[in-house]
Amino acid sequence: RSLAALDQWMTDNHQRIMEAAKRPPARPGDAPPVYLDYTTALYLYGRSFYIAEHPIAPQHQQALKFWLDQAQKHWLKLGSLQSQAHLALALARFGDRATAQQIVDSLKERSLTNEELGTYWPAAAQSYWWYHAPIETQAALIEVMDEVAKDARIVENCKVWLIKQKQTQNWKSTKATADAVYALLLRGTDILSSSRIVEVGLNAATIEPSSVEAGTGDYEHRMVGPDVQPELGRISVTKHDEGVAWGSV
Repeated sequence: RSLAALDQWMTDNHQRIMEAAKRPPARPGDAPPVYLDYTTALYLYGRSFYIAEHPIAPQHQQALKFWLDQAQKHWLKLGSLQSQAHLALALARFGDRATAQQIVDSLKERSLTNEELGTYWPAAAQSYWWYHAPIETQAALIEVMDEVAKDARIVENCKVWLIKQKQTQNWKSTKATADAVYALLLRGTDILSSSRIVEVGLNAATIEPSSVEAGTGDYEHRMVGPDVQPELGRISVTKHDEGVAWGSV
């Protein structure tokens, strides 16, 4: 019922635009207005998950064609990386892989990569508007780079930035956390496939943690007072599997 209601919402919006288009333009010769917005991009993305199970009904096909055409022509005019990612995924799933690839190429050109932060987009900043939320945006970009670009390297680099935000700040909200976990666990390398922890040695003696957090491998070891000796400054770190890890002493 939700999908039917959303399809009707899309058609109603299209019909209102068509009715308004019958009126003479305020200034003859003006370029046709752009009707694409962030909510429509989110609709196309969400609807694209159910194309096979619940095809778009015939009475909604004309409206769908209109909105997909708007997405094809005007995706760059949406000033939101998250919305552009939504459109890339939707267009690819609806069969327009050429435009989806154009969006991917543009997104890659606007990204930065470094060893500490991984791959990220400086233009993604915290905002009051949901379509600029940085964690959700990074999650959507990971989905694009995995599904449309099929670029395993950049997917793993994007994950580094996402995990780094959790390390240095937090994921801000339950919605951001859900999107982050979705991107980390369902895209790219299975980061939970290995249960081996990062081994830390102090003066050649390996630390044996009393408890290790499931999934993340996070643990602490505290030493106080007379236990702290200068020779403990000889520290070794051994990581047995692929991927990024952080630690501090």
